[in-house]
Amino acid sequence: MAKSKQRNTTRWRVGYLFVHGVGNQKPGTTLEWGRTTFDTLRDVHGEQALSWRDQPLTASPEDAATRHAEVVVSLGEGASRRALFAEALWADTFTALGRPSIRRTLTFLVASLPLLFWVVGPDRRDLRVLTSADRGPQTRREAGLAQLRLMWRLLTVAVIATALAYGISLAAHSLLVSVLLLGLLAWFARSRRNLLWHVRVAAVDEERTRQLLAHLHRKVAWMERHCDEVVIVAHSQGGYLMHRVLSPTAAQRHPKVRRFIGVGSGLKPISLLKTFDSSGIGPSLWGLACLVPAWLWGLGPWTWQLFGWLGQTVLRLLYLALQVTVMPSAALGDPHLAELQRDTVAAELHRALTTLPSLRLDLAHGAALVVAISTALLFGRLINAALQARPPYPLALDHHSRNIEWREYTSPHDMVGRILGPTLPDDVERPWIAPVSQPLSDHTLYFHHTGVLPRRLAADLLADLGLKRETADWDRAVTRLDEVRRRQGTRRRTLHGLLIGTVATLLAAPRLFDRPSVPLAYLRAWLPLALLLLVLTVLFSVLAHRSARRAARRFTASLSGEASSRRTRWRVRIVPPGPRLLPTAAAATGGLIATYSTVRFFLAAREYGESHIWQGYPFLFPMGAGLLLVACASAAGYPVRARWYGLIGVLGCMALSSPPSPAAMGSPWELRPEGTLLGTLGVCLVLGLAGSLHARLRAIDLTAQL
Repeated sequence: MAKSKQRNTTRWRVGYLFVHGVGNQKPGTTLEWGRTTFDTLRDVHGEQALSWRDQPLTASPEDAATRHAEVVVSLGEGASRRALFAEALWADTFTALGRPSIRRTLTFLVASLPLLFWVVGPDRRDLRVLTSADRGPQTRREAGLAQLRLMWRLLTVAVIATALAYGISLAAHSLLVSVLLLGLLAWFARSRRNLLWHVRVAAVDEERTRQLLAHLHRKVAWMERHCDEVVIVAHSQGGYLMHRVLSPTAAQRHPKVRRFIGVGSGLKPISLLKTFDSSGIGPSLWGLACLVPAWLWGLGPWTWQLFGWLGQTVLRLLYLALQVTVMPSAALGDPHLAELQRDTVAAELHRALTTLPSLRLDLAHGAALVVAISTALLFGRLINAALQARPPYPLALDHHSRNIEWREYTSPHDMVGRILGPTLPDDVERPWIAPVSQPLSDHTLYFHHTGVLPRRLAADLLADLGLKRETADWDRAVTRLDEVRRRQGTRRRTLHGLLIGTVATLLAAPRLFDRPSVPLAYLRAWLPLALLLLVLTVLFSVLAHRSARRAARRFTASLSGEASSRRTRWRVRIVPPGPRLLPTAAAATGGLIATYSTVRFFLAAREYGESHIWQGYPFLFPMGAGLLLVACASAAGYPVRARWYGLIGVLGCMALSSPPSPAAMGSPWELRPEGTLLGTLGVCLVLGLAGSLHARLRAIDLTAQL
């Protein structure tokens, strides 16, 4: 009994309390985040310098011990230093809060849909660029990237929504499938796996939320009984709940909490959902969302008609340029071809002169705009009045006066943490932390053993234990690793977006050529776009995990003083924006020519037969795909190797050695019709190769000082 009492009075210098997010976590799973932090320290300093001991405290009626562990650090001079890691499990508390309700879940889902505008909208990085008064080249380039990111998110949401609508329509044709799906959804809504119910409780059910807060208050109080200082690391919805626990208006105070770290925090989205629940705000937001079709239709004569004409004009001019490129150079002097070109240009000018005067608003479109504007102003006044009657949830903690360090970490494509509003204090939000994978999984991988966050927490632990020299080394290494990983992640996401945009443009171009409807052109190609999104997401996730493992091994080797080996070799070389222009333009031009020529020869083969055309045209498709891939990689900042151009050149030689078209089979010295095409592609290859070699010389090695 005396031994147990002695253990219960043991005090640690610092304690880390890990709070999980939404989900049905089991005891011990959240404590693994601390284990990952411990492992990063052990990998660098060795097993002799650190030790981990599970459950050092024995539970008693007066002190119900939570899942915890003791970390002993024997670094530097003096005695060993100890820290306490513990988890605050609150998912099991939902068992006592009753089963979820189907009706309330559906009502909450419908009422929360306006949050989608915040999810796909600009984040604080994009808003800073788009609202900047600076109009320099760098600002314009960043603003263009912000617009491309917004278009990518909108395209992704549109494709996913179209795929879901198509799947629902298919299921509706079968009564058995519809019944099975509805039964599955009903079971899921009533089960403990209904994670939407967890969010609803925190957002609109204050009575159940107070029970969760009381449970978390006891967890923090338990840490304060055994530690001199407490650090709270809260993920997702746990960040919102712990913010309520530490709020100045909370029923209990926790004076020993010295640091509060939110990771992909749900503080912003749940605060928005609480605001939506306010009377008058939710219906008004839905009214504003329903006004979007009226805006688009009312502005139709000014936007879509003009944009459609411009799109058709650009596509037709591109068609003429490619038509001339594909034909042999001897045909350039053909008077019939010259007359055709003059007639086409004259027709495009006539379309411009006849279309511009018709860009006026009629009575119906004008009335739609007037009604939409007046209704939007009315909804805005209702929202403003509702906010004044019931202000949003306060996000301040008075952390300066209470001596609490408050940080918020998030990934650049974490849909929960990257939401723009509500605004947090200026000194709270940190720069983007380097991502581990892709948007579908990055929200749950912050504490992955290859991530940056466990290494940042390890540096914080060394500082809390008073190990100044080791802390300085870790701070420098982690800061450099985070910077390199963030820039590498930006380059990878840029390539991801360029590939999706290139393929989407190629798929939509034939539909835009005849009917200038940009949204319908992309939505009609939803199936290949959905497959492309799936394939590229899996591919880039694999590449991201592979690079993260190499970065983690390089980080460990650099801090431990080990010699670099093949397993720890990791280089990130990024080309500056200037040298990217030539290889990108040359490869993109060659890729478009080869892709167009493939389609043209394929249609000719279907019409006239395979024996009447050049037999080497199938090689054009891999050449075009390779050149477009090289163009996207060059634009993203990758130092493209010469072997890519060599492989494309080999394909060109194989195409050149294929049997010629019948028009050139009579005389060996006669110019072959495909000669101009391959000559143009050869020029693009040479220019692209020269630009890539120059770009590789100008590439910056970010890992040289890591």
